[in-house]
Amino acid sequence: MVILTERSQPEQLLVDALRASFDASVMNFGSYNILCTVDRLGAPADTGAARAWGGSLLLVGYRREPIEIVLCPVDLDDALSRVETLRRGEEPGPAAASIPTLVNLTNLAGMASQDNVVEVTLSTGRRTKLDLHSQVRFDQFPETALHQGRDVADFYEFIDYFMDVVERMNAA
Repeated sequence: MVILTERSQPEQLLVDALRASFDASVMNFGSYNILCTVDRLGAPADTGAARAWGGSLLLVGYRREPIEIVLCPVDLDDALSRVETLRRGEEPGPAAASIPTLVNLTNLAGMASQDNVVEVTLSTGRRTKLDLHSQVRFDQFPETALHQGRDVADFYEFIDYFMDVVERMNAA
């Protein structure tokens, strides 16, 4: 959500609210690119948008140095209430924190992509199926689309890079 810099004000408020959720949960949050997705294997969230998507809403943070992915669950009700607060010109309180899952070279067991789905398997056996879309809408703000096409394309390039590093390590 950092690649596209020309956003409408409503979209920027949505980005700011989601970013606050990520930042409240992840150390060194500023060094990650993030995108919004849903985990198709996760338990459906108890909120409209994630329920409609059939999974749990995640913010996916990724960075190339050190190479890692952070899967950060989102309290969508909290994030969207922050949007409303920001729209009114008020300062929202602290964002709700969650417990993120770190994916790096020490715990990645496998990664595969097909169409708009990326499946990540950890050495613990935990699997996550990320359903990536270039545009995301929430039931609460149907008029505001979160445009993340460039972010999704960058994430696929990152996955290729990540897997190249894994293959070089396994070949050594």
